[in-house]
Amino acid sequence: MKKNLLFAGLLSLFFSFSNAQTSDKEGQARAWIKENVKELSLNSDSNLSLRFVRKSLSGETLRFQQMINGVPVFDTELVVHFSPNGEITYTDLSFDKNVSEISTVPQITKENAIAISDKEIGVAGMVTFQENKLFVYNKLASTKLVYRIVTSFEEKPGSWEVILDANSGEVLSVKDIAIHCGFNGEEVAHDVKTETSNKEKFFMSVEKKSALAYETGSAMVFLADPLSSAHATYGDTGYTDGTGQGDTDTAQLNAQRANVVLPQVDNTAGTYKLKSSYVEIKNLENPNKGLFTQATSNFAFTRSQDGFEAANVFYHTDNSLRYINQTLGIPCVQNVDNTHAGVLWFDPSGENGADNSHYSNGVLVFGEGCVDDGEDGDVIWHELGHGLHDWLTGGSLSQVNGLSEGSGDYWAQSHSRILNHWTTSDAAYHYMFSWDGHNTCWAGRTTNYVAVYPGGLTGSIHTDGQIWSTVLMKIWDVIGREKTDKAFLEGLSMTNSSTNQQNAAIAVRQAAIDMCYTCAEVKTMTDKFTAAGYTMSAVPLKICCPSDQTVNANVGNTYVVPSFASLSNAISQTCNAVITQSPAVGSVLAPGTYPVTMMATSGTSVNCGFSLIVEPSLSVDEFVKKNLKLYPNPASTEIIISGDFISGQEIEIFNLLGQKLIQKNLETNEEKVDVSNLSSGVYTAKFKGTNTTLKFIKN
Repeated sequence: MKKNLLFAGLLSLFFSFSNAQTSDKEGQARAWIKENVKELSLNSDSNLSLRFVRKSLSGETLRFQQMINGVPVFDTELVVHFSPNGEITYTDLSFDKNVSEISTVPQITKENAIAISDKEIGVAGMVTFQENKLFVYNKLASTKLVYRIVTSFEEKPGSWEVILDANSGEVLSVKDIAIHCGFNGEEVAHDVKTETSNKEKFFMSVEKKSALAYETGSAMVFLADPLSSAHATYGDTGYTDGTGQGDTDTAQLNAQRANVVLPQVDNTAGTYKLKSSYVEIKNLENPNKGLFTQATSNFAFTRSQDGFEAANVFYHTDNSLRYINQTLGIPCVQNVDNTHAGVLWFDPSGENGADNSHYSNGVLVFGEGCVDDGEDGDVIWHELGHGLHDWLTGGSLSQVNGLSEGSGDYWAQSHSRILNHWTTSDAAYHYMFSWDGHNTCWAGRTTNYVAVYPGGLTGSIHTDGQIWSTVLMKIWDVIGREKTDKAFLEGLSMTNSSTNQQNAAIAVRQAAIDMCYTCAEVKTMTDKFTAAGYTMSAVPLKICCPSDQTVNANVGNTYVVPSFASLSNAISQTCNAVITQSPAVGSVLAPGTYPVTMMATSGTSVNCGFSLIVEPSLSVDEFVKKNLKLYPNPASTEIIISGDFISGQEIEIFNLLGQKLIQKNLETNEEKVDVSNLSSGVYTAKFKGTNTTLKFIKN
């Protein structure tokens, strides 16, 4: 097995770049703020601090925080988003206009504040996360200077926020801020007061960063859950969960396990661990069942073994993050806890065994009541969805109208839908939590929810989130998974902690526009969002140009300009824009570099440009050989020929006896040739009129 040392280093470089807190767009953003201070109800931009910068496919997003005397005002932010061509295309404001100017010098120390907080929530045993920050706080009767202490510890599920008056030491607020999966669609209440145990407080040890040795591994997992893959119903013979923590093996459930490849597992001196460049197993909450390290890279457990949930959660979270970062090309890794920046920690058996799960502070914890949450891919992808929301916004996740709950449901459904377990006529086609819910444990949720926004809002974040997940899946059904996933993630990255579903819809569509989706795709989004009750503004006219084009002059050392309309993309409200270009189609150019302007007209006109580089004439053989590729090789049904071909160039396929079997004109620079009728063997592809040949094998 090949060890992977380089990937971890590349990931860390990618992570640090994509989350740099400086931007050459800051000056332009501040100039825009100054021009719009009255509309934004600001005095000036002098009390704004750039706190987070994100660069990705849809452009660059800057987040400014409101400050008083150098101290941040809690839960405030101005988001300014730039498209890839440098235009400000989206803004979102969450400022406190009524905050008072106060002294920002605390009268008690941070250490004393933590001691008060620890006593209030009963901190004891291993502390897995603790953070203390000073804020100007205006969420109560008056503006105060406060310490905000957030603590997670193994003795008590959740992530506990204590708001403490930084002058008097008075506890102003205590609550669990972890985002829980919920039960029967609602939040699960946790008692605030906790008896202090006899255990002393100590902090979780963090491994020193070093060069990691990864190897490929394997695991047995559910894809995405046993009922869906079996096309079964909860309660069918063998398809019922053991009571409590029974987790009984049945032949039916074990048969639904699938053997999957784990691209990375950690190998330290022959001990294998569920740890990759993206994800790592930890014991974060009780019960403590260990880390399931072993002497083999094959994590093959049956369902009755606790290691099954560990491997299942590891596979699904790692798979999701690889899909985002490597397939979609969107930078998104854990960035809210510096102790393990770039890596998501997960505990497959926490919540003190309760039937719940949660995300907080860069970690995922899964409970074990009724159906173990770590056995259902929907639960895993949903909880990870909260993490994605948190990381993309630099910690500004919003639960207004259940936005993050709906986002988690969408992310899970987008994944499980591609497995094609159910047909559109099956009720379970739209189920969320098909194994964990829709049974005697709890009712689950759905992505064909009939309520519309805003009249259908109930005030329950889990219920209301279904409006958001449902409309996203309706878009998914039309434009496909990858396009919808990209727009969803990039749009979500523009939102802030007070964004509602209405503004999130605008952000998602704007991300699609900034990434130059086709006009038909943007119109689909507009239509689906509008039908779901969101108010969508008119789509501004836009045209997207191709990248610079390099071509070769013909044998007369001239080049006839073709139409570049098919390479350009005009976006408008009605998709009726007319595209024209300069130089005009048919213009004759000598070798050189020329600016090309593409114009879209629909009432008004907009344009974009690129460079056309005409290189001197090549011989016929040089034309053919330039960038020439033939693939796949071996081939079974077709081969693809790509290169810079002369118009009308022909390819001929010969067998080893020299018999010509296929002849085809190469009309574009990438052509498919059907070889399905050829017998198995070796063939030669010859480019007519040249000495260039390529061999390939037909299976």
